[in-house]
Amino acid sequence: MSEIEDLEGKIRFYEDLIPPVYPDKFPEGFTLNPTGWALTPEVVNRPDIQAQFEGSVKTIRPIGTMDVEFIDNRVIAAAKRGEIDLTEYYPCGMPCSGCFSEAAIVRDPTLLLTWQEMFEKAIDPARKIGLTSVKFLGWGELLQNRDLFDILDACEERGLEVSVFTRAQELGSDHLTEMHYGHLGITTARELVQRLSQYSTLRILFGFHSFDEKRQNKIVKSTKDRTRDYSKNGLIFVDKGVSDYIGKRNRALQYLVEAGFNDPAKGQRLTLTATPTGLDQIDEMPDIYAWAARRNMPFIIAPTMESGEKAQGLMVRDTRVDPEHEKFIALYTAVYQRALKEGILSKEQIKEAGISAYAATAACNQVANGLFVRINGLVKMCPGISEENSTYGNVHNQSIATLWATSPNYELGRKMNNWCTAKTNGMPVSSQEEIHRRLDL
Repeated sequence: MSEIEDLEGKIRFYEDLIPPVYPDKFPEGFTLNPTGWALTPEVVNRPDIQAQFEGSVKTIRPIGTMDVEFIDNRVIAAAKRGEIDLTEYYPCGMPCSGCFSEAAIVRDPTLLLTWQEMFEKAIDPARKIGLTSVKFLGWGELLQNRDLFDILDACEERGLEVSVFTRAQELGSDHLTEMHYGHLGITTARELVQRLSQYSTLRILFGFHSFDEKRQNKIVKSTKDRTRDYSKNGLIFVDKGVSDYIGKRNRALQYLVEAGFNDPAKGQRLTLTATPTGLDQIDEMPDIYAWAARRNMPFIIAPTMESGEKAQGLMVRDTRVDPEHEKFIALYTAVYQRALKEGILSKEQIKEAGISAYAATAACNQVANGLFVRINGLVKMCPGISEENSTYGNVHNQSIATLWATSPNYELGRKMNNWCTAKTNGMPVSSQEEIHRRLDL
């Protein structure tokens, strides 16, 4: 029994909202592999290369991807002048539950990297040892960052795939678009999306947690009665949150589809992400997964991260309500069963690829083939964990080649599926094995 009132009616609404790319059946060879996120076998299995190591040359396997962070250069400058305390002020207009921000990362503003320095110290050196893609997770929303187009231009010039996580409210709001980009002559959300569509290397990781407004609002800490959007006082976001969030989200999705982001000829450049996924969402996750697949949009399902104060709070709650991981296992099993029913996956494909940490979408292989570089230069396992032993060094005083080749991530080897090495509380390896068993593979 669903907790969502009139779930069938909501499904019909979304069926009409976005036209299907595959209304009848999926083409032969169809898979759900978010372009630029899921590393292909061709990237993972590249031969070893020669790399500079502290004055000598060594043979290493190439790095594939990195998660990176950016903060508006103007905010960094203000923090370095002592005008903004980033441990108290998070530079984002949204107050989302489950945010993985950590105050300790910005405690010393002298270490903060401008976007140019992130390229100089991390991204460009990593490209010399094989980097093919980056993902932006924070701080805040890149679509609220005045440096957005400079960063996208830099990626485009380098032919570097860049995936951007977003709640997408700016892409569905003329008011918010003009607030951030009016100085560039971009005054409507549709214009902003059209401008973004011109970047061949850009991929959108679009926050989509529920068909239900109440559930979706809970994630972004909004309410149906809210009547105003966040504003800014100089560099400071004021009155965080937006009105009619689900309306903005849905318009943003329509504009992105209009602009061709889900065009199969261009890969899978538009991926929906339910991060974090609620453990009680077994009633709708299989439906969203199938709905998105028919529109050539992979759907990433994952429980809360285990990093940052808010995300760790959600993890503790999930552990309390689901200590044996039964809800989690049942949710993933249901999504896989729907994938089999729809013909998106076969049992043979699941057996070959293994159970994915993203539930019937391409498996996580970023840890075994990449690193996470934080805004203060720290290099970590991945964004999903805060533990001290997941920190490997800092690009301020070590080369990215050394950090990569001496990391535990590197030691994992050329894996196409590393399950989830970070979320050991919420996603133990035993749950992967149990999902496999329940699918009777």
